[in-house]
Amino acid sequence: MNNNFLLRWKQPFIILIIGLSSIFLMQYFIKVSLFQYGLYNRVNLKNKVNEPDTMVFDSDIDALVPKFYLSDNEGVALSTGLEKLIPKLSFTCSKHDIKEMRLANDLSSNIHFLGLFTPYSSCSNYGINSPISDNYNKENAITIEDYVLTPYLGSRLKIIRNLPNDTHLITITDPLNRQLYFNNTNDNNVVINLVYKDKKIHIQSKIKNNIFYHEFKEKLTENIYLEIFVTKKGLTDIVHSELLMVNVFLCILLVITCIFLGLRPQRRTIKMAIDRGIKRKEFIPFYQPIINSMTGSIVGCESLIRWCKANGEIISPANFIDIAEQNKQIYEITDVLISHVTNDIAKLNNISDDFFVSINVVPRQLQNQTFATKLLNTLSANKVSNHRISIEVTERTPFTDLASAKAVMQRLVDNHIGIKLDDAGTGFGGFSYFQELPIRTLKIDKMFIDTIGTSDVKANILNAIISFGKKAKLTMIAEGVETQEQVNYLKTQGIFLIQGFFYAKPMPFSDLEKYIDNNMKGIGI
Repeated sequence: MNNNFLLRWKQPFIILIIGLSSIFLMQYFIKVSLFQYGLYNRVNLKNKVNEPDTMVFDSDIDALVPKFYLSDNEGVALSTGLEKLIPKLSFTCSKHDIKEMRLANDLSSNIHFLGLFTPYSSCSNYGINSPISDNYNKENAITIEDYVLTPYLGSRLKIIRNLPNDTHLITITDPLNRQLYFNNTNDNNVVINLVYKDKKIHIQSKIKNNIFYHEFKEKLTENIYLEIFVTKKGLTDIVHSELLMVNVFLCILLVITCIFLGLRPQRRTIKMAIDRGIKRKEFIPFYQPIINSMTGSIVGCESLIRWCKANGEIISPANFIDIAEQNKQIYEITDVLISHVTNDIAKLNNISDDFFVSINVVPRQLQNQTFATKLLNTLSANKVSNHRISIEVTERTPFTDLASAKAVMQRLVDNHIGIKLDDAGTGFGGFSYFQELPIRTLKIDKMFIDTIGTSDVKANILNAIISFGKKAKLTMIAEGVETQEQVNYLKTQGIFLIQGFFYAKPMPFSDLEKYIDNNMKGIGI
């Protein structure tokens, strides 16, 4: 697979996998959050309305039922700031007022019965003779002043207000909009308690042993709150629709984010990846030996940068060098490379006195004296002789300040560090550099070596380069040599320093040590 594709889409793909995994792991948390949010909105008592300033409330029960005033069997039911529990309504037991009560019931989402009972008559929104009574189980009831709260048919609540003259106001209410829960799940999956101080009554079912319930609480007043216990299945059943919408939304958002990341300008993506690679020290040198074809002995090698990812993937320089140069990240990469190379050279023992390692450096870096200072200090710190290092000037970008470059290079040469022109004839400057800069070694690019034995017009350029090198008395190294025919031709032209697959491919330092040992023993030559 193309490395550019991997660099572009690897991060978005990882984010997609992590994101989907996170959504999966967060399912229970999302369910709980959705249920809690729904509970807040489903508890009808939480919906407050504006009331007249003249109303006065003196206990927690005022939040559940209103004060009720009688005058000749005429009652007035007032809501107390908690919407829809008992509607604002005046009524008697006349047919007209019964009709009004029915209308109020139709407009209420949680009032299922509202009735007035006196020793002489009774009326409600269900009719004059209602089957609802004021009987209740004292063990499962909460008494607050003149009020009695007790469960009634499932999750509904019967509120009895005891008034003078053996008169009662009875309200059947559903503080949780029961149908919103139990239409979606079995009754056994939800347990509802009403708690007043230290007294608790079961509105809906009872907790079963050996079943996990998640507990929710919703405060109604200072001392009254609802206690809800829901099983995992009940939680899933109740918030199923909302959960589906949330998951779809999160997945769409995640996919859009990943597509956005993947479609960012590729150079920016690679730039960020390079920064991470530098911090993680993923850039290391591979070494390609330079062989004297007359003797078969190794005289040196070129260090070639490789990006070795933590997962073992090796990325070719062709996929990142240009971007690293444009973003000036190449400076830091070169510093890292120099540190690696000098440390590796210090470990080599069985090498000749003139053995060297070349390091590629871009022109702009060679215009700064700081580079020379850092290089010399690094060599000194690793106790490596200066002549072991050679600088190869790349031609991918031009020098912008030849005077400064000349000063830096001369300082390096004066300190016994050789300067070579890499890929001569393929980039900026070319042979003019030999006139203005202290460069004494020319490396012939593979593009020209490949013309040997062919009718390619570039073969004439190869001969011209060799002729120029001889006249200028330059040391010449042939790069990219892959065949015996190429080696033989170069010998006839007086070029004996060979670098290429014919002798060895680029290799990590551990393999270079073995290669040098075998070379010194005459093995494999």
